[in-house]
Amino acid sequence: MRSSAHACESENASQLEEIMGKPGEYPFDAGIHPTGYTTKLWTMRQLAGLRSAESTNARFKYLREMGETGLSLAFDLPTQLGLDPDDPLANGEVGRTGVSIVTVDDLAGVFADIPLDQVSVSMTINATAPMLLAMWTVVAEETGVEPKALRGTLQNEMLKEFLARKAYIFDLDTSMRYSLDVMEYCIRNLPGINPVSISGGHAREAGASRSLEIACGIADAEEFLAGLLSRGLKADEIARRFSFIFGTHMEVLAEAAKFRVARSIYAQRLAARWGVTEQRALKMRIQVNTFGSALAHQEPLNNVVRSTLQAVAAVLGGVQSLHICGFDEAYQTPGELAARVAMRTHQILAEETDLARHVDPLGGSDVIESIVAELTDEVEDWLRRIEERGGMAACVRSGWLESEIDDLAFRTPGPSVGVSNPIRTATEEVLIRNERHEPPEPLRRRVPRPRVNAELGRLHADAAAGRNVMPALIEAARARATIGQMRAAMTLEPPGRPR
Repeated sequence: MRSSAHACESENASQLEEIMGKPGEYPFDAGIHPTGYTTKLWTMRQLAGLRSAESTNARFKYLREMGETGLSLAFDLPTQLGLDPDDPLANGEVGRTGVSIVTVDDLAGVFADIPLDQVSVSMTINATAPMLLAMWTVVAEETGVEPKALRGTLQNEMLKEFLARKAYIFDLDTSMRYSLDVMEYCIRNLPGINPVSISGGHAREAGASRSLEIACGIADAEEFLAGLLSRGLKADEIARRFSFIFGTHMEVLAEAAKFRVARSIYAQRLAARWGVTEQRALKMRIQVNTFGSALAHQEPLNNVVRSTLQAVAAVLGGVQSLHICGFDEAYQTPGELAARVAMRTHQILAEETDLARHVDPLGGSDVIESIVAELTDEVEDWLRRIEERGGMAACVRSGWLESEIDDLAFRTPGPSVGVSNPIRTATEEVLIRNERHEPPEPLRRRVPRPRVNAELGRLHADAAAGRNVMPALIEAARARATIGQMRAAMTLEPPGRPR
């Protein structure tokens, strides 16, 4: 009887493996590594960017001392839009949502005493990703680090900017061209940098459903893939450099199952539609940010629980990198205490629970299999609808997809516990008062404008001629051109035309 039962269990296990897949094996629904977290934990990567280079550098060192395993850099809005701090359009926004970067010397200050060949850096930058990549390269060279030794990721995702976030500078075609310039340059010259973090998460934060979040990420990837193929690169060498960014919300099992669906559909489409054969290239590497839209500014300590549950979903889903929101992130850039609690949440999950001790802990679950089946159908339906309308770029241009997201947003519930009738304790009052960041004082500092006309002229000529702008950008950064000067040189509108 025991032998018969064992045989039956083995047969059932074999059937489940056929349905749900094995960790580390195509189509990677059960995870991209055969050993899960048992041999390597997720990268603990907390977003930081605090007004000045000096304060951001101090926060990075603080997080590294606590055990952070990857840096993540946030920029203020003027930097994201290529505006120098003394530009009237930047007034009141300098240093408000992240660090202010004007020249390569500012970025050097961010990384002071941090060896760039020993850390992985993620940069949350999109429209000005070419400028920041150029500065990063020069900082490395000037600190004795070979650029090929740099490791990390640029967000550089302009489709999601036009769809959801709106922090863009140029029109969609020009923006896509510069994004592809960055990707092509990294693929050909910088082997340790993922040149794009393809995002479905921003669409979800804007109101998209879980299935549309996945579909946006995959459809974006295919748009970038097509653009790079047209530049003479091969599908395998392109796809192996893609990384993805999604989020996690409060439905722990459904959010964990989401990553199984995303990995599986992505791998199968790459193989069947794009001819990708290399196993590494078929693997969807995922960074997760727990969702700020799931947090509430009322009773902010409740957000510790919310962020922890979202982090559990990401870990159960087998992601490669994770940022956990601070409890105060609903109303400010995280304070030091909130940053520490978020970092400790990583470590508690890794060291004091059994989440990392088992490979694919959700494999074989009927509940997960049911969620996966339903979500797969929904994602494939969204992908079909996007494809019928000409692909992701066409859907962004037409406004159709943004309209769909707006409709979904009205049906998306927000946090409810402690929101309608909040109670704030004396302890919370002390914590919030001690951690509160006052808005930066209005800053209109004078921007140094060295004589870099020759390099800026070359940059403009390359932009106008359709050449890859990265080599000229690197030389402009080396000459201490400001981010505003670089933006102006890359603008192709006729002189004197309002912009």
